[in-house]
Amino acid sequence: MGFLPLFVALLGLILLYTLYTYNQIKPRKANLNRVIDAMAANSRERKQLVLQHEQNYPALQELAEKLRKTSTDRFQSYKKEEEFIEELEQATKQLANEDLAHKLNALNHRQQELIQNLKSKAKEYNSFIGKSPASAVASAFGFRQF
Repeated sequence: MGFLPLFVALLGLILLYTLYTYNQIKPRKANLNRVIDAMAANSRERKQLVLQHEQNYPALQELAEKLRKTSTDRFQSYKKEEEFIEELEQATKQLANEDLAHKLNALNHRQQELIQNLKSKAKEYNSFIGKSPASAVASAFGFRQF
């Protein structure tokens, strides 16, 4: 018999562990992408609302210029999102239209919630793929830190 059955059993164990770990990483990455997609949809809606009303309200014109220059289709950075949130809060304080200000504040609040959700999901994902055995599987399948 020799070492062949031992070798085959060890390879089977490694294969099973790899598949198990891969199936643990994949949903965590999908959760990150789901939150990023929700942030992008919310950001597009917010941008569209600002661009629709910029001509009527001078408080939104400067913000509209910045939004035109920046792609809001995908998440770029926490800092940039927080800057947009802060600038939009400042602009809504100057708006005379209460309905529009309420809509923009609601979208801003939703974006803040999504940022907090993204931070927690990213922390969970990064801590999982940062551990020793899972990091080898993650690097073999192309998963990187967020």
